[in-house]
Amino acid sequence: MKNWFIPVAVVGLSGLGLVVASERGRAKLRHAFDRLVEHGDPLGEFNHFLDDQLTAIQKALDSLAEALEEQA
Repeated sequence: MKNWFIPVAVVGLSGLGLVVASERGRAKLRHAFDRLVEHGDPLGEFNHFLDDQLTAIQKALDSLAEALEEQA
């Protein structure tokens, strides 16, 4: 393993521990989890958006290909 892996892991875990140790940190985490539950799956929504965009691009390319075939 690299020499920096363990110190970085310790610093990350201690930072997470400090967030959970304070009431303000717990409130922020609770609020973040509530927003995540309320709004559903943000990655799924982003994936759906990308699928829609790819479909629109595919339609545009298909119509361009048809127009080029008509000219040939």
